[in-house]
Amino acid sequence: MKLTLRHFFNFAFLLEVFLFAFAQLTAIGIALKLAEKAMAESETSSLAVGFGPLQFIIMFLLATAVLLLILRYFKKPWLIKGLFYLAIFQGLLIFTQAYFGWPDFLYVLGFLLFVWFIFRNVIAHNLVIVLAVAAIAVIFGLNLTPFAAIIILLFLAVYDYWAVYKTKHMVKMFSGMAKANVHFSLIIPFTFKGLLQKTKNVSPLTEFMFLGTGDVVLPAILVIASLKINIFTSLMVALGAILGLIVLHVIFILQKERAPMPGLPPIVLGSLLGFMAALLLI
Repeated sequence: MKLTLRHFFNFAFLLEVFLFAFAQLTAIGIALKLAEKAMAESETSSLAVGFGPLQFIIMFLLATAVLLLILRYFKKPWLIKGLFYLAIFQGLLIFTQAYFGWPDFLYVLGFLLFVWFIFRNVIAHNLVIVLAVAAIAVIFGLNLTPFAAIIILLFLAVYDYWAVYKTKHMVKMFSGMAKANVHFSLIIPFTFKGLLQKTKNVSPLTEFMFLGTGDVVLPAILVIASLKINIFTSLMVALGAILGLIVLHVIFILQKERAPMPGLPPIVLGSLLGFMAALLLI
């Protein structure tokens, strides 16, 4: 089959780039709001560093190990869904508290959860995923220096490649969560009609692509950590990450057979190039 530009730059491509960029910009907005509130309430800035890269990596590996153990030995869909719902709830809580005061944030939080649970389609799913993931990225990013965030991204980019192509446990984890009807990822349909599809009916075997939340949240952590330098650096990191995502999309389309691939290496590379470009320009 002869590949044309239409195969690369189609509805799925535009949606994927939009959601990814929206997540990065939403994270910046949340961080600025939280910092504004913190400065208004006290002289102590919420940008203070709380932990280092080693602690983050240990937490990440422990969380992955726990999830793999649950999928392999417990095989309880309700337990997997419970952890998923808890993560989404926590992220949405951070988002709503950043933008709304008491008790308005409860109304907005309730509305988002209502839309998510009632519609259960791709649009509602992607909305809550983007908002929750952006908020979670902010919490980590505000507590890391840019250097620490870079170390984390480099380590996890290598880990992502190893986990997908070598041990393949990341692929098994994705499959296990999909069987439990848990999609902790952005769902990218190839057509506009797919946005209205129920999430229980989507799978890699149908007309959908998936972008893991890790591929979104990890560059966003560096985006937020870079705010400690200035917002220009933060935006350049986000731009670099978006360019890395575009490279990832092109590589994915060029595959002879559709297969899972690590998303972090090109995205992390783009993020780091954006970071270095910003340092050269300021």
